[in-house]
Amino acid sequence: MSFAALPSLLAQPSVNQREFQLGELHTPPGFEISVYAQVPGGPRLMAVGPNSILYVAARDAGAIYAIAAQNQVVQALAGLPGPHSLAFLNDTLYIGADDGIYRVDHAITTDLVIPSQPVKIAELPAGGQHVTRTVVIGPDGKLYATDGSTCNFCVETDPRRAATLRFNIDGSGQEMFSHGQRNSVGLAWHPVTGDLWATDNGGDGLGDDVPPDEINILRLGMDYGWPDCYGNQRFVNWGAGATPGHCANTAAPELELQAHSAPLGISFYTGSQFPASYLNDAFVAFHGSWNRNAPTGYKLVHIRASSGDATGIDDFLWGFLDTNSRTESGRPVGVITGTDGALYVSDDANGNIYRVAYTGPRINPNGIVQHSGGICELYGENLINDPQRLSISANGQSVSILFASRNQVNFQLLAGATSPPITIAVENEKGSDTAVIGQ
Repeated sequence: MSFAALPSLLAQPSVNQREFQLGELHTPPGFEISVYAQVPGGPRLMAVGPNSILYVAARDAGAIYAIAAQNQVVQALAGLPGPHSLAFLNDTLYIGADDGIYRVDHAITTDLVIPSQPVKIAELPAGGQHVTRTVVIGPDGKLYATDGSTCNFCVETDPRRAATLRFNIDGSGQEMFSHGQRNSVGLAWHPVTGDLWATDNGGDGLGDDVPPDEINILRLGMDYGWPDCYGNQRFVNWGAGATPGHCANTAAPELELQAHSAPLGISFYTGSQFPASYLNDAFVAFHGSWNRNAPTGYKLVHIRASSGDATGIDDFLWGFLDTNSRTESGRPVGVITGTDGALYVSDDANGNIYRVAYTGPRINPNGIVQHSGGICELYGENLINDPQRLSISANGQSVSILFASRNQVNFQLLAGATSPPITIAVENEKGSDTAVIGQ
């Protein structure tokens, strides 16, 4: 596909900000959203400390904030050069900033204010079109950091750009881990496979739908295509520096996303507050397009990925974008599971930190006991509110409910429907949950 001779096919910036209204936001049935806190100075990525406190990097403010509880925000550290990402190892805090990785010792304090001074332990290329730096700690005890490209499409003079670097925990031993990633803002380790998943933002200027944004599974030594290739080894002739032969050696993305959605933060759900069907699935924050003809993004999406592969995607938190008025009321950046099992989402457009909690029925893990005669006991939470709105099904067929309370439901399977595996679904007026017995 050739775009070399074409002018930019994208419109000029055309999405304006409107006043935020919580009531405009939507989630799937059974979930409720609230504004947990407001953080000044552009909250970006987050981390949960060993003290169970939520910490947020506020890039524009050059600060780190700790949120002790709802609406209890403490400035933990200030004077940083563009802090964007955070990672804890015991009470040591690692910060991805504009120009490198910083370490802060003894970061956990009673009053949440960090007295220790940050020390730069690794230099990263600064400036360019993408200035944020993301750092995570791997299961191997090493630091991984991404450094975005300087451009939409070009040949970088510094190979550390558009790449993922790996360091020893003290910042030494820099090595190239993977490359060909235009701007991988989000990094997260899959809790089952241990793979490193990354979001990636495709280049602008080639139209509304090319190239797609991506979710990649990063592996040592792999090339993910930028600037010449996207998708499964598809060449894009972006200009005089393009190399068609490059694509033969590039890795395909795990999942293609709508171009210009601007996927930023990614994390895997590891709590127990959501239905069990969400466990180990991924959530990705779409910051939203800035110059697409038809605006897109401005939401949080759920990626079914518990198996270690991406098998589907659906909207999870939306309503920030109004396509009719071409306005937005927020731009999600980071997402993380809190120690309470709720999901927390940062928004750098209005400073909000959102809390998404599940209030619908939830079946406990291994919470169904099957007896002879098709009698089953089901244990969970929020199972019944209005008795007239409770329904139980087994493999899509209704069952006879014998007893129902908020935390337990006894029911009898239909004759002939007792052979495993059996998918049990609980539904009430707030939502639904499923579990499989006899696998």
